[in-house]
Amino acid sequence: MKNISNFLVHSVLFKSKTQNEIDKILSSIEYIVKSYNEGDLIFSVEQAPKYIGIILKGCIEVQKNLASGKTVSILYKKTGELFGEGSVFSKATTYPCNIFSKTKSTIFLIDKQNILYLLSKDSCLLSNFLSSFADRVLLLNLKTELLSYSSIQQKIAFSLLYLMDEYKHNNVIFLPYSKKTWSEHLNVSRPSLFRELKILCNQKIIYIENRKITILNEDALIDILQN
Repeated sequence: MKNISNFLVHSVLFKSKTQNEIDKILSSIEYIVKSYNEGDLIFSVEQAPKYIGIILKGCIEVQKNLASGKTVSILYKKTGELFGEGSVFSKATTYPCNIFSKTKSTIFLIDKQNILYLLSKDSCLLSNFLSSFADRVLLLNLKTELLSYSSIQQKIAFSLLYLMDEYKHNNVIFLPYSKKTWSEHLNVSRPSLFRELKILCNQKIIYIENRKITILNEDALIDILQN
């Protein structure tokens, strides 16, 4: 890929850096740029954690294989975001989850030694890296809180209120994944999700049109969490 800095300038790691500054930084390190098709495996649970990835184009999905044999979708990451950093800087001998290319994507890969070199030389990159890492911890905490709710409606309400912060425009959420994937994210069956969504629609709390969800009564969603 030519002009990588055109894409990295929008990444969380190189935030506030100009293209010229990024080009200069890239000239001082080794890195890999790889393209993936939809469904391709990027990192596997059998792979030693060597690389941190930055999504130049596309979207990735992180999946966890449970002891029961079931696969659960943990989270998604989109263009500009980092992934794999927790594994690389931990004592883990392999990546804890499988990471797939959700769409056709292009990934910037950098190993531990090169990322350490950059962070030691540039306080801005260090700050950006730590901020991204903190956001990742927060997201996992949110996932834990989600799984703590017992009822399906509570899980839906929590998920919608979180999505409102990420994807809302005038009380309209554009679901970033399919309802099948959403059910996996909530750890509920798809029929159960559809049943509870229909109830919320009948109660005039939400309105659904494909992946477009309009929040008609935000206070009602909050009340569901508190019950």
